[in-house]
Amino acid sequence: MISATFPQTAARAASHCDELLSRAATPPDFANEFERFARQFAEHAQSSLGELCDCRAMQGEIGELAQLPASDWLTQIATGNVHSFYALGQERCGILVSTPVADLVARFERILGGTGEIEEDYAVLPASAARFAQQFEDRIAETLRRACDRREIAASASGSVVDQVAPFEAGESIWTATLSVSLAGSKRVWRVRLAASEAMLAKIVGSRAVSPATGRTIGARGLEGSAIAEVEMPLRAVLVDVPMSIARLSRLSPGSLIPVAVHRNVPLLIGNTIIAHGTVGEIDDRVALELTQTSISKDH
Repeated sequence: MISATFPQTAARAASHCDELLSRAATPPDFANEFERFARQFAEHAQSSLGELCDCRAMQGEIGELAQLPASDWLTQIATGNVHSFYALGQERCGILVSTPVADLVARFERILGGTGEIEEDYAVLPASAARFAQQFEDRIAETLRRACDRREIAASASGSVVDQVAPFEAGESIWTATLSVSLAGSKRVWRVRLAASEAMLAKIVGSRAVSPATGRTIGARGLEGSAIAEVEMPLRAVLVDVPMSIARLSRLSPGSLIPVAVHRNVPLLIGNTIIAHGTVGEIDDRVALELTQTSISKDH
């Protein structure tokens, strides 16, 4: 067996590009992510709940967003509400949607032709409105799927006792928002309350195709002295483009003449991306391209 000691060599220090490092993914900003989700939920809810209530003139507005301990939030909505928890498959993380019983009954009563004037302390969902409550739950499920682009979201529990519906831990921090829905011809506002854990928001962020990484745009400080300034890019100018059938191509031989016409507007490309156009000219007896239009910023 041959045994040898390899010589020690000086390690080369890594050289990093500040512009590229500045684009590294950063931890998600849950406040912004939840606000973004709530706005999308409100947008989709206008159409889905409008269809449910047969009302096209429906407006939805997201109120104040907040972060608070789950125990505080559950205390606020513990009575007089119908709750549904929408989970991601078999996972415990999800979104709690709560709405006052009085608001649900009022909407159902208006659909039946009534005035929708219900006392605020109406806390028991009548059997006659149970079907409507189920339809509301189904509409909310579809709204959530569209808002966060997760098709596996589905209602996993529902009822009037929030502690039996929401699997939040008492000390867990959750994000909350209230959607206020107004219908034409009605003074009553329908309140739909959302609550999501940070674990759920992390799932929503991870499902997006593009990371919300922050940082400077490459070249934002100018190319002078930049680590990418001396990187060489292969440019290609297409002077002629001659379509030819396979049959004619097979008959080509030395001496064959192919008529060509130089483009009046010659594209300049990097790979398959056109970055400029120009016309054919001459510099010192050499063919040159005089640019007439470019997509490169003047600042760079």
